[in-house]
Amino acid sequence: MSATTHGIAAGIVFGIVVVLLGQQFGYLSLSQLTPAILYFVIAIVVGAVVFGLIGMALGRAYLRKHPPESPAPGQN
Repeated sequence: MSATTHGIAAGIVFGIVVVLLGQQFGYLSLSQLTPAILYFVIAIVVGAVVFGLIGMALGRAYLRKHPPESPAPGQN
C-alpha cells in the first residue's frame, strides 16, 4: 500500500471517530437517519481527502530522500 492509501484509510477512520465523538459530547444528534448518514458521509469524504493529501505529500518527501534501488545490470 502506498502512503496515499494509508492516509485515505486513516482519514476515513478519523472522520467516523469525529462524528461519534461529536455525538458523545452532545454537538451532533444521530437520532434521525438522514442527517446522521449525511454527517458520516461528509466526515468520511473530508477526512479521506485531507489525510490522503497529507499521505501523498509525506510519501513523495520520503521517496525524494530515499530513492528506490534499481537492480544491477544483468540481474533481472
